[in-house]
Amino acid sequence: MPLVDDSIVITHNLDPDDFMWLWAKYVRSTNLAKHCTACLGAATVRSGGKRGSEYSQRFSRARNPDMKRASRLTMDECAPGSFTAIYLCGVSAGGYATKKNYPHNLHAAILPAPNKTDSFEFENYRLSVENGTFTRIPTVDELSAAHRRLPAEFTTCRIFRWAACVFPVLPSPAARLPAGGAPVRPGRV
Repeated sequence: MPLVDDSIVITHNLDPDDFMWLWAKYVRSTNLAKHCTACLGAATVRSGGKRGSEYSQRFSRARNPDMKRASRLTMDECAPGSFTAIYLCGVSAGGYATKKNYPHNLHAAILPAPNKTDSFEFENYRLSVENGTFTRIPTVDELSAAHRRLPAEFTTCRIFRWAACVFPVLPSPAARLPAGGAPVRPGRV
């Protein structure tokens, strides 16, 4: 059954209390001179007429106190076509104080794809998406030789690896669906 509109809907079983930070950005561009969240250029999210933010107010530990109860989030804070992907990041609280949280940090990127569904599992978490597909996060070995020579802050950063390897091959939002309607799924194996 076709969905009513093209808004991306994320269903999750995340417990925001498991994360130091839990956020999403509606990605429009990248800046490979930076790493972590700073390498993602985001569409501005406006909330209640307030000054805009580059972070989602719905997929947010800090901004959405109901996130644990509201396991179904409609990601319609930015107009369709104003972003190329939605990047999700959760910095695990477990092991954070001793810097042992890295393998437990959540990273996922969603491409808009009307009438498509997909799912993603990580540790005990399950996310599903309507009107979108997940892309995988590249490994260090998939970085170009030039990018592999950068300091570890860049090469170990999964956000940077996605920005360097996947984002450059994404078509503009308007061009994402070719004739026939099959979404482009770069980096997916």
